[in-house]
Amino acid sequence: MQNTAPPQPEPSGSRSDPLGPRYYAPLGTAERWSTVIFWAAAASSIAALQIERPSSPILYDVVQATFVITVVLFFLLSSMARLYWSTRAHEKRNSDFVSQVFEVSLIAETSKGYFNNTATDPFARIAYSTLENAFFSKIILQRMLRRERAIIAAYAVAWMVAVLNRATDLALVTAVAQVIFSEEIFSRWIRMEWLRTRFERVYDDFYGLIQTSGDKRSKEFKARTVDYLLRYETSKAQAGISLSSRVFDELNSALSQDWEQIVKKLDT
Repeated sequence: MQNTAPPQPEPSGSRSDPLGPRYYAPLGTAERWSTVIFWAAAASSIAALQIERPSSPILYDVVQATFVITVVLFFLLSSMARLYWSTRAHEKRNSDFVSQVFEVSLIAETSKGYFNNTATDPFARIAYSTLENAFFSKIILQRMLRRERAIIAAYAVAWMVAVLNRATDLALVTAVAQVIFSEEIFSRWIRMEWLRTRFERVYDDFYGLIQTSGDKRSKEFKARTVDYLLRYETSKAQAGISLSSRVFDELNSALSQDWEQIVKKLDT
């Protein structure tokens, strides 16, 4: 599923974000329901292997029907979340970002107290804002990956035990493997690890660029700023990972203080 974390703010006295409840809340709801439906489909597919039609024809038909319905619902809802809700939310957030950087109003609903820094040149503002975004995003992903790695390890151990146990039904092992190696579990973890490394690289590149560039109006600074910004945005799009709003809220205060220290170092 696609999404981003809430906008990563620099500390400010007054903040408001109309885009979150209007565009990201529906996306989050769609993603949560997609996950519920995915597990319902997985459970029904495994249950179907344990039920024999001759002995329990009604139950067998119910489980099979449930599997078909949940698979169709998952396909429709996940497609809508990716192609409609996610795209709409990203477009609004990007318009808000550009509006803040260039101090123009591209959309009626703009955030307040986010994407702010003391830079006056638009490209310098892009560099600082994307550096801030990459800083928050990589830390949020690091925290999210703690739980994800534990879950993957538990799945892997359980599956390997089942595989090595000769008494385990091969059809059951195959069904469980399809669930584990689906886009919602193993593939999601791989994409999260990949996205974390991309965020870390973008952060390091922007930090080095800002730290070593004497003239932030030079063509090289502008070109590298655009290059790194596109790398950040395309990485998010390719990974299709939702950054947790809950983790963002938990870490926001501490990360905002860390961000203030980073800015002070860069400005000295």
